[in-house]
Amino acid sequence: MSFYKKILASLLNDKIIGLEDKILVTCGGPNDRDAFFEFGFKDVTISNLDYHWGKTNYEPYSWLPIDAEDIKMQDESVDWVFVAAGLHHCASPHKAVCEMLRVAKKGICALEARDSFLMKLSKKIGFVPDYELEACALSGGKWGGVRYSHIPNFVYRWTEGEVEKTVNTFLPAYKHQFLYFYGMLVPIDRLAMSPSFLKRSIAKMAKIFVPVFETLLPKQGNSFGFAVIKNLELQPWLIKNEDQQILFNTEYAKKHLNVDACPWQ
Repeated sequence: MSFYKKILASLLNDKIIGLEDKILVTCGGPNDRDAFFEFGFKDVTISNLDYHWGKTNYEPYSWLPIDAEDIKMQDESVDWVFVAAGLHHCASPHKAVCEMLRVAKKGICALEARDSFLMKLSKKIGFVPDYELEACALSGGKWGGVRYSHIPNFVYRWTEGEVEKTVNTFLPAYKHQFLYFYGMLVPIDRLAMSPSFLKRSIAKMAKIFVPVFETLLPKQGNSFGFAVIKNLELQPWLIKNEDQQILFNTEYAKKHLNVDACPWQ
């Protein structure tokens, strides 16, 4: 089972998402369609700046041209927003995450690379690149890079801390739940294109050492998934009035702050 499907299975088994939930996929393509279809999701919209690799049939799901960094949808208009290996193609991955959070009512889920110690070491020795050239090369230099352009994109890799800082900065009024998933995905096609004999050899041996690696060092893999269940509980320094407007809780401030000692009053 792919890393993508393992995450979907986990979210379903834990009843975090449901097959009837309204799903939006950003930076999406056929792989997204196939994953949701296999589990039997009913209401899924696949979106991207353009059709992914020219694939236009996403039935039984719909497809829409949507910019992940500027989603033209109302706040909380879908239940969940997903993205798989798409944030690093955005000019601002953090902006895309914030847009996902804005239009999602229940939460978001993303699959990207993790900025682990092993990945940093791999970059330093030249085993993994900072920029993706392969997709642009395979398109004849026409697309496949940042924002689906011909410019190869920088590979932005995440950490748990960056995820939580981004979410809490964008939605500071509430407490949120963060779920993390770890895996190892050897980019076999990319390594096969390398002029390095060592990299091509590793691609051939991937099926053997990946399961062992995932067992011994699960958080050092390059596959990283995070789900955010949003707005679970209002922060204690905030309250809602009769009209459900969020207000600052002055009583909380009196208990926890010595306001009279403020030097700039």
